[in-house]
Amino acid sequence: MSKNKTNTINSTDPFGSVKEDKSDVTRLINVLESQLKSHDWFYEYSDDARYYNTGLREFQQIWQTIEKLQAIGENEFDRAIALYKKYKPAVKTPHEKVVGRNF
Repeated sequence: MSKNKTNTINSTDPFGSVKEDKSDVTRLINVLESQLKSHDWFYEYSDDARYYNTGLREFQQIWQTIEKLQAIGENEFDRAIALYKKYKPAVKTPHEKVVGRNF
């Protein structure tokens, strides 16, 4: 274990990956939930390119947050996917399969 500049301890597992502080995980989960709550899930149906591009950018940011949580660990990734499924409407969008509840 080593101390970084802010005197927090970074520990590495046997594979050399750095384990994140719990506050970082909590912050990322909160950011993800906020992104999911405010996302326009139906942006792909928009005839206006501005709304489509904004929705696409938001969607990419959501997945970047999920990928950050995945890099931290499997449990964090599972929590992220559970949140994603909670907030995503259970309807098919033009370019993806249903990821929500199955009816």
